[in-house]
Amino acid sequence: MFDLNYDQIKKIESEVCKEHSRHPEFVKTDEGFGIKACCEPFKEELVEKSGKMIEEETKKILEEMTKDLFKE
Repeated sequence: MFDLNYDQIKKIESEVCKEHSRHPEFVKTDEGFGIKACCEPFKEELVEKSGKMIEEETKKILEEMTKDLFKE
């Protein structure tokens, strides 16, 4: 349908685990993307953040796609 810009989401690699002081790894896959993290709590936090980023990115794409539909 449309391609998400993963550059914004990839910025989660700058996050640092509070417990282990390690950075996660963003991995693009055929199905979308994955996040490798040092522990499950950190991974869950990142999944939540990336979900919000995807939501915002999707809104931007949809707004861009529909803005010309309503012009006269």
